[in-house]
Amino acid sequence: MSNNNTIDLRGKKPSPEGEGWVMGNHNKGKNPFKCPHPSLLSKEKGVRVLNSTTNEMGGISQEFAVFMDTAKMKALFQQELPDCLSGNWKLTNCQIQHPRYKTYLNPKSRNKSFLALAYHLEGVNEQTQAADNRILYVKAYLGERSQTEYLKVCADPSQQGAVLHIEKLGMIGWFFPGDPALPWLSKVLDKEFIRNYFADFLLLQYDLPFIAIREIALSIINYRPEIRCTYRYDIERLAGATQTLYGKTFADGSGAEIHRRIVDLYQHMENRRENFVMPWLLGYDYILHTLWMDGLDGIPLLDIVNEQNADRLMARLARHLVDFHSVTIDGLETISAEEQLAEIEKKCTKLQNVFPGLSKRIKAVLVNLSEQKPDTPLGSLRLIHGDFHIQQLLLLDDNRIALFDFDELAIADPLVDVANFSADLYTLKLGKCFTEKLIKQLFTAYKAASDNDINAAHFAWHLRVQLLTRAYRAYSQQKPNLEYLVEQFLVTAEVGYVDGYVEKERSK
Repeated sequence: MSNNNTIDLRGKKPSPEGEGWVMGNHNKGKNPFKCPHPSLLSKEKGVRVLNSTTNEMGGISQEFAVFMDTAKMKALFQQELPDCLSGNWKLTNCQIQHPRYKTYLNPKSRNKSFLALAYHLEGVNEQTQAADNRILYVKAYLGERSQTEYLKVCADPSQQGAVLHIEKLGMIGWFFPGDPALPWLSKVLDKEFIRNYFADFLLLQYDLPFIAIREIALSIINYRPEIRCTYRYDIERLAGATQTLYGKTFADGSGAEIHRRIVDLYQHMENRRENFVMPWLLGYDYILHTLWMDGLDGIPLLDIVNEQNADRLMARLARHLVDFHSVTIDGLETISAEEQLAEIEKKCTKLQNVFPGLSKRIKAVLVNLSEQKPDTPLGSLRLIHGDFHIQQLLLLDDNRIALFDFDELAIADPLVDVANFSADLYTLKLGKCFTEKLIKQLFTAYKAASDNDINAAHFAWHLRVQLLTRAYRAYSQQKPNLEYLVEQFLVTAEVGYVDGYVEKERSK
């Protein structure tokens, strides 16, 4: 049940609306709690279960396999969840997002094994027949450990009444916005709280007087259990104007460091036509671990790019990106090609264990990547965005491009951003020809705009690493048609796309 200080989002339909921050004005007025984003929904009715092994570098151990079986979990939840037992909630679909797990081979440590994942549960209110979709974050344990963990969680006053324990399944869970590491999340997602908070904190950042509010609409953009949640408030004033705010709430104090980095970026970007536009920074709340930014009016770049304007838009994007890479920010992690290779080798080891039929091909690509690893001088490393993709970009009225989401800033080869953007295009079903056209146009424009010696072979190397990363991401998120997706990313990684031509680079 909800109280005066929280919104019971379980009775609404909270769900991600995409992976990036960008939501243009065309989204205003739509239901902020609609069904899960299409990328989260499976069109397959069959059961999807990970290969079950006891190797922590491979798949889920057999004891946890049932939690990855969406059909079985839907049936079990229907039998065990309180609202289902009362007859108020009938489940119609169950999907998985953000699974993470660790299994231990040593019998003495085996009890430490766990699985954590979010279930996107679609259902119907049996009394009103209205759609009733919820997110349930679950942590599953072996033996009797779930009881121990449940009592440990309940010892925290902020968690009492928020945590669910289903002992027969060995699991504890939280309905969104309940979260064991984000106890303040329910507060910042309470529209009545925000009504006062807007005046007491956010408006003070502008040094503006109090304004009367007619209506507040909330949209959940992206939720990562125990890590962070990104959301959007559209605040309609009595005068008629609407103010859009973005909030990002963290489980720790990392938002303060991100706030510092954004301030440094502002100092460089302000009044520079060739740089990205950034949303205005409103402030950081140390108590609520929340970063606040103003919204921008524009059109998501993904919605407007086409065959006719692609060359112009990629040229502008390249100029913005080159200027962004010229910024100097202190205190960032440096990521070398060696570290990138080591990381993708670890991820591919898991893929090889789960998909043994693809193992030899994955190994061949890794051997090739090791042999062709770029030797990038330390002086050539630059600031990178770290999560640069088209869904982070907004086209403004003056034809400048706005960039969002600055959590992953680092120092690395700037081609990492170009490759990240390019690899992500393969996930968007834009068509092979148009995708490769965009990649060619962006790389060519970036090479022309940069003062550095841009090496096409280095770009191909980074692109292949990013494609393997997408294969691993499909596996870790348990995407529909999983093995097919992994193989398609592998096929693309096997073929090196360089400067407008396709070059076969399979190792013999």
